[in-house]
Amino acid sequence: MTLNTFAFKPVEVAGLSIPVAAATDVVFGRGGERDLRLDLYRPAAGTEFPLPAVVFIHGGGWHGGDKADYRDLAARITARGYLCASVDYRLSGEALFPAALEDCKAAVRWLRAHSAAIRAAPRYVAAWGHSAGGHLAAMLALTPGRFEGAGGSAHAASGVQCALCFSTPFDLAALVPSLGASLEQFLGSTAVERAAILAQASPLSYAPGSTTPFFVCHGDQDDLVPVAQSDRFVAAVRTAEAPVEFVRVPGAGHDLERHSEDILARALRFLDTHLKQPPR
Repeated sequence: MTLNTFAFKPVEVAGLSIPVAAATDVVFGRGGERDLRLDLYRPAAGTEFPLPAVVFIHGGGWHGGDKADYRDLAARITARGYLCASVDYRLSGEALFPAALEDCKAAVRWLRAHSAAIRAAPRYVAAWGHSAGGHLAAMLALTPGRFEGAGGSAHAASGVQCALCFSTPFDLAALVPSLGASLEQFLGSTAVERAAILAQASPLSYAPGSTTPFFVCHGDQDDLVPVAQSDRFVAAVRTAEAPVEFVRVPGAGHDLERHSEDILARALRFLDTHLKQPPR
């Protein structure tokens, strides 16, 4: 397998600093009885390989959304010198937790297993997600060696070097009153009554042992996932003395403008710091 194996086509997104191409619906593993797919973005010209990689995980309450939701943003990040992958995972109507997390880990493993072919730097991988996607990105960063599943590329590592989490549910137990129906679909019909399952699926449970750098962004007027979720998570990560940057956006709701130039610039600086600078 080489980079020419994939059918890359130009991506038309306004404002790209360099041309970007994408190969869509690349099979990266198996989830239950079906193939799992990702869209792979790479600079079309003017870049030296290998590149650090960013894995985008779409939101949608664990029951909706699509990898194509990140098309424009993935192209913009790619144009700044990254290889990007927007990934598919089993939604809650198809399989319960930890299936979605297992699928995301399979995607990271695939990137590493095929790093030579896709010209990625295998040591440098970030996870990026909004809402339910932010939850899965956080879990990727916080649970190395757990919830691996059998999705493929078992010989490769699934850990990420940093995570970027936007409007993220970090403590599922605290969200049962407002998101009970989505959590029942995601965890199982009786799971919301079982504290152990809620804790097992909550990034906040793993934060005290965190060593992975986090970029956390949350609107202070989010009426779906309150900003207190990020307040508590960031405090726990800081207690663990792990690097964390917290962007609290005044007046923003759940669908905060994560594509705004200010937020994007801060996120890119975070990525550059943790994926492009030599390890200390």
